[in-house]
Amino acid sequence: MRLNLKRPIVFLDVQSTGLDPKTARIVRLSTLKVDPDGTRANRRELIDPESPIPPGATAVHGITDDDIKGRPPFRSFAGSLAGYLHGCDLAGFGIERFAVPLLRAEFARAGIETTLEGAAVIDAMSLFHKQEPRDFTAAYRRFVGGIPPDDLDAAEASLRVLEGQLDQYQDLSDDVEGLAGFIHPHDPDAIDSDSRLVWAPDGNALINFGRHRGERLSRVAEEAPDYLEWIASNDDFSDPVRSAVGSALRGETLIRALDPAGSEDRGEPDENGTLINPTVN
Repeated sequence: MRLNLKRPIVFLDVQSTGLDPKTARIVRLSTLKVDPDGTRANRRELIDPESPIPPGATAVHGITDDDIKGRPPFRSFAGSLAGYLHGCDLAGFGIERFAVPLLRAEFARAGIETTLEGAAVIDAMSLFHKQEPRDFTAAYRRFVGGIPPDDLDAAEASLRVLEGQLDQYQDLSDDVEGLAGFIHPHDPDAIDSDSRLVWAPDGNALINFGRHRGERLSRVAEEAPDYLEWIASNDDFSDPVRSAVGSALRGETLIRALDPAGSEDRGEPDENGTLINPTVN
């Protein structure tokens, strides 16, 4: 291996319940520790996120609620993991924006102080992007050919790049909605675009972040209304989230109605509660 190590380095890979490192929970953690003498040690853990795994997340990594039944939560081995990572540098692909912030959040929730801040982080994705720039000139060179002419209108150049991408990536849809869905996939059970609220399999709205993660919105409205009042008055949350929270505070049970075929029913509310549907931007 052409990597000069002065201290151990740990390669990380995490699978989680979502895409936001502030609110997601780890369901699988894989590590490979490489010592300066070349010794290697693997560690892999399935972790109970202590809340349901959204179907959208399962579709990405294949881990289901059944897979993590009986597995320990992160807090049960956070201390030993912190010791395992102590004095090590970190590496992986895309870890700067996701894996490392998510680990820090999990350690904080577990009340464990770590020295991750002192670790050098080698993100292979960042290195890849530096060595092979992903700017417009590079895209034009790859998908159109050559350097954009000085007199070429930028809008026209963008069209040429997109047409070149569609020609090269034959698996891509040529439909605008299909392309948009590929670029910005969303959880079909998300009530809002940030997946702060999600639908449970039984049709009830669940909180998908913070200390009440995995709890029914209606239950939190009864037991911790001040928490929901804080959300309803906080501009950091989207309108769909604040609207749903406001309904819950008024005693309205939010449910997701399904027709007999299993698709969403967009009819009127019934006696079981207020029907709302996912809102994804």
